[in-house]
Amino acid sequence: MKVLIKKKHNFCFFLLFFIVSCDLTSNLYKEILEAQELVKAQSFEKASIKYESILKKNPTDNLKIKINFQLGDIYSIYLNNQDKAITHYNTVLELADDPLWQMKVLEKLADIHFNYTKNYKQAMNYYEILQKFEPKLENYDYYQFQVGLIYFELEDYKMAEKQFLLISQDKNHKYYTHSFYYIGLNYFYEKKWSKSIDAMIEYIKREKEKSKIIEAKFILANAYETSEELKKAYNIYYSILGEYPNPQVIKNRLKSLFERRVARKR
Repeated sequence: MKVLIKKKHNFCFFLLFFIVSCDLTSNLYKEILEAQELVKAQSFEKASIKYESILKKNPTDNLKIKINFQLGDIYSIYLNNQDKAITHYNTVLELADDPLWQMKVLEKLADIHFNYTKNYKQAMNYYEILQKFEPKLENYDYYQFQVGLIYFELEDYKMAEKQFLLISQDKNHKYYTHSFYYIGLNYFYEKKWSKSIDAMIEYIKREKEKSKIIEAKFILANAYETSEELKKAYNIYYSILGEYPNPQVIKNRLKSLFERRVARKR
């Protein structure tokens, strides 16, 4: 259950603000318009080549920032070349003093390293930097939650638990409900079945989305099953039999539990 900031596939991007730049030569202005048209036509490979060509002509730093950022988006979102995207976003970080640019780029880099390169420690570094911005950024709760997810992915369940417990104490936190799911999942992987059960029950009480409730019930039933509370496990598995994405898995669990319960009575 990964909670992500949605990428807006806006073919116009910014339209780059280039038209208002008064230091453009007529040739450079023409090339930028051509690149924009390629983006709008979704010819992203050609657009990237055109923008790379413009950068080689050593435009102003202001223009370099905008072009590099746009290239970062093109490579990351449309061409699936995360290495090139990282290079261009890093160039923006080097050139831009404006905190707004820095915030945008740090979010992009954190997202790439978390979701694509799986360089979780680097992603955490960016999220922690973003949390230090003053005043707090709009997505502060997201950054905080992502740090918890990174600890979880790194299998550092103690630190993940600490992060999610902190979030669970703030009812106004955007990820307040989700925190209970990961608290339960952390305890599950730590084989603390009773605590996992308690946390999953608290999560199910708060969650509204049906598919997420079903997934949580599956984990809850699994925790009951592992802790030898077979009747409770059976009842919960049975309750999601017609709703779980892979019904055969549930049927197999029910069959196994039934056989174990019969064996106990012998």
